[in-house]
Amino acid sequence: MRILKFLLFGTLAFFSVSAFALEIPEIIKMSDVEEKPVLFHHGEHQAAVSDCSDCHHAGMEKPRCNSCHGADRLIPRLKSAFHHQCRNCHIKNGGPTDCSGCHK
Repeated sequence: MRILKFLLFGTLAFFSVSAFALEIPEIIKMSDVEEKPVLFHHGEHQAAVSDCSDCHHAGMEKPRCNSCHGADRLIPRLKSAFHHQCRNCHIKNGGPTDCSGCHK
């Protein structure tokens, strides 16, 4: 029983430290050649959601959206994925939904 507690605590400690070791910029510039860039305030969005998987649906092992979106033809491209994910969340939570609300 003592060994099981030790292993459980060790695993929890490892993943907690790993999560804090990620360097996340406060503002992420998302740009597309067709549109004005979106300045994504990570800290503000992080504070508004209860679970990181709301946005990082593939998990933290693939933190960059273009790891899948745009790389795999069976997965929606970045622009479609962002408009679907972000706009639906903004509708649900009162964020901006018009183009100029995000594309400054």
